[in-house]
Amino acid sequence: MDSVNWDDLRFFTALVECRTVSAASKRLNVNYATVSRRTERLEHTLRQRLFDRTQDGYIPTIEGLLLYKKTVQVRENIESLEDYFTQEGKFKKSVVISMVSLMAEYLLIPKLSHFVKKYPEIRLEIDASNRNVSIPRKEADIAFRLDLPEKGEYLSQKVGKLNYKLCATPEVIKKINGKENVNIITFNSDFSELPESQYLIRRFGNKSIRFQSNSVTTQRIAAENGYGVALLPSLVIKNSPLVSIELDEPVIRPIWMLTSKQTMHMTASRLVRLVADELRSIFDEMR
Repeated sequence: MDSVNWDDLRFFTALVECRTVSAASKRLNVNYATVSRRTERLEHTLRQRLFDRTQDGYIPTIEGLLLYKKTVQVRENIESLEDYFTQEGKFKKSVVISMVSLMAEYLLIPKLSHFVKKYPEIRLEIDASNRNVSIPRKEADIAFRLDLPEKGEYLSQKVGKLNYKLCATPEVIKKINGKENVNIITFNSDFSELPESQYLIRRFGNKSIRFQSNSVTTQRIAAENGYGVALLPSLVIKNSPLVSIELDEPVIRPIWMLTSKQTMHMTASRLVRLVADELRSIFDEMR
């Protein structure tokens, strides 16, 4: 077997994580042909087929998955060396944090201002979406979720919870107390299985749906303008004119923080651990 070119492994891991040559080339800032050439050279060197080429992209073979596991460990150690030996290396990369928009808008961004002032060199990248990013594939360094992913290698920690309340204008609340029919504000059908959506349908009926949005902020604004009643986290309505009432059955959702297993080891990036520790302290203060 010829000697492995270590730089080829960088192209290999990017292709495993991105699944397509175009996406991998964009991540690495190289052209399409370079990724293909480096991957084929690595396969030739190892005398192993590392990918199945399919219409859905490059799917790693069993040998490819085994190599990826080993290569990720090497990558973590190299990143650790960069952090250890260079002060500049400590802050040269963004820390990517994935979370649903309501946590970004109402919780973490307001609370992180002190941290950002203390460490102006740190670059934070917030992925505010409902998309389940892959921590092992480095799509994010830290992720906050209201439900745990069904699969994936990661560390999970319950850091807090969201308490929900029925919210509306005084006029709509008066109708609810008077047992009159009211319209409900909820998520669209893609998120109909969420506990928030299910509660509203159980209490008011499916026919009461009159306004739907996947944005909690949009739902709050709709409720403030009299569109109907919404079920919102209590932190969303702190400075809102909405009136809230307690639920006949509690709706509470846990907040989970997900990190890479390597991130919590001593050999991992100190920068990611620094940000993760700050995020934990924010939730500790909330308790």
